[in-house]
Amino acid sequence: MQTPDRKNEYLATIRAIVRRMALGAVLLEGWSVLTAAALLVAAHDEARFAWLALFMAIAFWLLDAHLCRQKLLFGRLHERVQALPEAELSYTLDTSPVDREAYAWRSVFFMRRLLLLHGGVILGIGIIRGLA
Repeated sequence: MQTPDRKNEYLATIRAIVRRMALGAVLLEGWSVLTAAALLVAAHDEARFAWLALFMAIAFWLLDAHLCRQKLLFGRLHERVQALPEAELSYTLDTSPVDREAYAWRSVFFMRRLLLLHGGVILGIGIIRGLA
C-alpha cells in the first residue's frame, strides 16, 4: 500500500536533483572563467598554456551543457510526476519518458546562455592571444 507522502518525497527528490544540477552548472561556469584567466596569465610566458586554456574552455562548455540538459530533463520529469495520479507512478529517476528533441544534447549545447558565456570565454582567449 502506498502512502500519500510517498509522491511528495519522490517530488522532493527530483527537486533536489534539479537544484544540484543548477548549482553544479553555476560552479562550473565560474571555474571555466577562472581557469581560462589563470591559464592566459601563464600563457604570457609559454604559448602552450593558451592551447590548454582553449581545451579547458571547450571541456567546461561540454560539461556545462550536460548539466543543463540533465536539469531540463529532471525538471520535465518533475512536471510529469506532478500531473500523474499516484497509482500510475513508477517511482524511478529514468528521464527517457520525457526526453525529446528540444532537450537533445546539441540543442542544449547551443543554448543562448551557454553560447554567450563559453563562446565569450573562447573568443576572449583568441583575442588576448592575438594581442600577445
